[in-house]
Amino acid sequence: MKHRKQAMEQIERTVRWNEIRGNTSKTLDWELEINMLQEELDELKLAIEQNNEVKIFDALMDLEFVLRGTCGKFKLTPELQVDGYEAVIEANEKKSSEKNSDGKITKPIDFVGPEAKLQAILDKREK
Repeated sequence: MKHRKQAMEQIERTVRWNEIRGNTSKTLDWELEINMLQEELDELKLAIEQNNEVKIFDALMDLEFVLRGTCGKFKLTPELQVDGYEAVIEANEKKSSEKNSDGKITKPIDFVGPEAKLQAILDKREK
């Protein structure tokens, strides 16, 4: 699949970017990762408040960049990241179209989440 290959290549570039700078599974610091993601969320919130579409887009892309890098540091190869995202998409496609009072899409009673597939993906990671 062409798009899968492109996604994996983009993720690989992000992982390499981190590795060149010494950011690997050996240096994974969850507090730092969360702080970086929070910083990007804060930038997104500010951009939305400013109604600045370029800054919104930049913040969204920065969030994805940091998140993909974090996944790489968590020993998720590009292929495993794409597989994991696909598992989440497949599960979400089984949700209803109804929303709860908070605006979140509701899950049907027989909803099966992606956890089993995600565990199988985690089991493929290098130790």
